[in-house]
Amino acid sequence: MVFHNAIDFKEVTFSKIFETNKRYFFIMKFNKIIFTFLLLSIGFINYAQKPNSDTRQFIDNAEITQINKDWNVKAEFKSGLGEIVSFFPVEAIDLKSNKKVKSLQVDMTVIYQLAGRSYNYFKSSWIDLNEVEEFKVFLEQFVIPNLKDKTENKQSVTYIFNSREITFSFNIEKSTRRISIYLKDNGSTDYEHYFWTESQVSKLPELLTMLKEIK
Repeated sequence: MVFHNAIDFKEVTFSKIFETNKRYFFIMKFNKIIFTFLLLSIGFINYAQKPNSDTRQFIDNAEITQINKDWNVKAEFKSGLGEIVSFFPVEAIDLKSNKKVKSLQVDMTVIYQLAGRSYNYFKSSWIDLNEVEEFKVFLEQFVIPNLKDKTENKQSVTYIFNSREITFSFNIEKSTRRISIYLKDNGSTDYEHYFWTESQVSKLPELLTMLKEIK
């Protein structure tokens, strides 16, 4: 009788140990799955979010900043609604470290509708100097040579320049030519507040001239 009880005790003890280990391995496996999921989520977020311009990061990270703007060198586009986009050079200075960054600032004021009322939306963005060089190439080689181009019926051509904080597009459809400018934040494009014009396309050479003055 004692012998049988000992066997029963061993069986019960082994069963408890087995169940405990089973729960332990299940918890470890579950934690591993959660950890893997978190890593993938963080990686996806980091991949999806692209950094803003070096200029914006410089200004955001500096505790005390001085920003010098030069409106003597400026290119400006206006829409028939009174909306406006201005391009002009700036210099940002970290007054504690005395470090400096030069850039092209883009100020945009557009009108949007909400609940039947009109509101102004304003935002400043920056194009880093290395991106300014690409912007000049874009305008000089692909846009300005095609300012008088036309397309056949039911055809269009669009030229697009992307920097970290703006998207600039030049569209040709039949004899209509349009500039569209969209602003971005962390790689996400704001399609709700944007600027476009057809009447100011002829001013694009002025923008290129201004860009060539930035050093």
